[in-house]
Amino acid sequence: MLSTSLLLSFASLATEGKVFLETSNTQIKTASEFYIDVMVKDLPAVYGVQLSVTYDPQTLTLIDQDPKATGAQLEHGDFLDTKRLYTLRNQATPKSREVQYIVSQVAPAESASGDGRPARLYFSAPEGATTTDISIKRVEFGTRNGEKYLYHAHKLLNLSFNARYQEQEKPSSGTPAWLLMLLALLSVSIIAMLFWRKMNSRGRTEQSA
Repeated sequence: MLSTSLLLSFASLATEGKVFLETSNTQIKTASEFYIDVMVKDLPAVYGVQLSVTYDPQTLTLIDQDPKATGAQLEHGDFLDTKRLYTLRNQATPKSREVQYIVSQVAPAESASGDGRPARLYFSAPEGATTTDISIKRVEFGTRNGEKYLYHAHKLLNLSFNARYQEQEKPSSGTPAWLLMLLALLSVSIIAMLFWRKMNSRGRTEQSA
């Protein structure tokens, strides 16, 4: 059952970990789509997050990641358990120049800690865009026991736009490199085994003939 204490309890200033914005390239091709990640590092055990990201709606348009829901939504990250996640709010409000995101895990999800990506925002910029800033206005993480930790995000993210810039690469799937290598080796092994069986079968056929 979701605990309302994640929203109602007093927030104390966090002493562990940090929260920041990150992207693969701050030089964006005009009229293209790009993404911004909300990242955390060395966080203590937490169970939910309340996040507010500010942007200029005259320069940027948030690309909706959930057409079934009302308003433009950001994308859930991989830091919290998305299979056991309750969304209280996930919506852009252009008039207030911000995106509000409030979610909490629900039992039997385990608390999350360490490094990760709580959220990802996709934007597009018009032809006339030149520069803009994106920043975290407020971010709080709540624990399973109802404690809340307030973080001061590290500096804003400044973006520049130009038609000569390259389009930003699509974000990776998040699959670990070692797993991709293992899958590749497994595929090669299967192909080699099938080839060996085929050659072995052909040899027996020729001998019997």
